[in-house]
Amino acid sequence: MTSVEAPSFGDYVRHLRLSRTTPGFSPGPPTSRQPSSREKLAIATGISQSYLTKLEQERNTHPSPEVVDQLADALGVNAVVRQHLHDLVACAQARSAPDAVPRPCPEVTTEERKHIEALCPNLSAWVDEAWWVLHGNREYNRIFRGLSRAGNVLIWFFTAPESRTIMVEWEVEARLTVAWLRTHMVQRGNDPVFLSLLEELSKLPDFMEMWRRQEILMGRHTPYMRVRDIDTGKELTLLANVYRHPDPTRGVQMFLGSRHEDEE
Repeated sequence: MTSVEAPSFGDYVRHLRLSRTTPGFSPGPPTSRQPSSREKLAIATGISQSYLTKLEQERNTHPSPEVVDQLADALGVNAVVRQHLHDLVACAQARSAPDAVPRPCPEVTTEERKHIEALCPNLSAWVDEAWWVLHGNREYNRIFRGLSRAGNVLIWFFTAPESRTIMVEWEVEARLTVAWLRTHMVQRGNDPVFLSLLEELSKLPDFMEMWRRQEILMGRHTPYMRVRDIDTGKELTLLANVYRHPDPTRGVQMFLGSRHEDEE
């Protein structure tokens, strides 16, 4: 059992309803908004207050797509949050199915390893959707000192002291990665890989503070990532992209941090 609840539709609807900030992900100052009562939200969506109560209390985990869209409209969410609401319903259905068999750990082929090594001096790595590093090239492992030892990007963020020196915008990048974890976890339904990682991360106070924000995002808030080269002390600007593997069943992504500016 994890020390924190996995994402759920009812909990997220309640979070959106009571939130005083615009839902989603914003690296800057939050935009204030007025929380809504159940009565007001029920009226705005055209559903009964008792039905909304059942949804929030997880006594009904299978709302129709039409009800989900009505809630999204009334809550004023963006397209990413709307899709996340639909994914949460699908995730609940997956969890009600028989126990899932853990996916085998994705394997990176020799050719895939050669591909990212050839991208040096740019930083590149194959990672899975739970942010376990499957293989990083030489420059990735050099810049992100200690990550190969931690094995997981989020574990590195919250347990490796050097991560706060290397990541110039540590808090924003950590929040971003937590937001992606929440989104991927829901999309993968009942995958025990995520539950196991969540159990480990739930012991870390800084992670828990960010997890409770319930931020979600697919993609980066900006194309650029700022890192510090510990060996030289120089700050680098990377054009950062994450590409999904062509085979969606593998759950593999390729991170590519291209040097944006020539080093002097």
